[in-house]
Amino acid sequence: MKRAIATRYVFRALLAGFFLTICQSVWAAELIYPISATWGSDGAVYVADLHLPGISVIREGKVEIFFQASKRYRTPLNAVRAVLVDRDGSLLAADTATSTVYRFIGTEPQPLTDKGLWTPMDVAVDAEGNIFVSDLGTHRIWVLRSGKGPPELVTELRAPRGLGIDRQGKLWVVAHGEHQLWRISEGGKPIPVVQGRPFQFPHDVAFDGEGNAYVTDGYASAIWRVTADGTVSEWVSGKPLFRPVSIVAGEGKFLVADPWARNVFEISLKGEIRGLVENSPQK
Repeated sequence: MKRAIATRYVFRALLAGFFLTICQSVWAAELIYPISATWGSDGAVYVADLHLPGISVIREGKVEIFFQASKRYRTPLNAVRAVLVDRDGSLLAADTATSTVYRFIGTEPQPLTDKGLWTPMDVAVDAEGNIFVSDLGTHRIWVLRSGKGPPELVTELRAPRGLGIDRQGKLWVVAHGEHQLWRISEGGKPIPVVQGRPFQFPHDVAFDGEGNAYVTDGYASAIWRVTADGTVSEWVSGKPLFRPVSIVAGEGKFLVADPWARNVFEISLKGEIRGLVENSPQK
């Protein structure tokens, strides 16, 4: 009797392991909830997937798991919010589950800070390799000088989210306070680029070669263009975009992550949109 029960438990364990393997292979074949994407030095696209949780990589239209985080909160990259490749070609990842920013050595994440941050939402890297971090929890912008901790305070700004560095090396911040788009002076003073709140729910900002800024707006299902004089106009909107979140600039194009579309898009400067994978949108 006992042997039969033991055999039954072993069978169930093997069956559970089989289904887990099948599920993992399915997860590896598609994006689940992509909220940030960046081009790697190898030409691949690395994607922060909040519901994986972890980081996926797209190569030639195929999705693979690059780093599988634990489902347990307060473990590395359980709540990854942003990815970006630094000047040395290393992958950076901001994680709110452990309140830190990681740099990947191969496929292993190494924390850059052990204190000082609370809710890191985005990262940006300037020409000197300094890593800027928006901290939604403390309403502050921090910098890791030369890509190392501890974090130093740059400025205070209500509800900061997306970050971008323009051609002049100036830091821009998307925020949800009195004004929604800011430029930070060399002395750390926030200067509003656009007065008031013209966007519905802005997330991130990137730049083209002519100095125009592009702001993703999830609620509007749109990306806005902001000229040097602060004029705001709709650039692209509607399907296949549903809730565009992150945006990063490349050579003549942008990379946009959209969790509701369950896809990452390349968008040319002419506004031509191409999905990198074949996924069905969120229902």
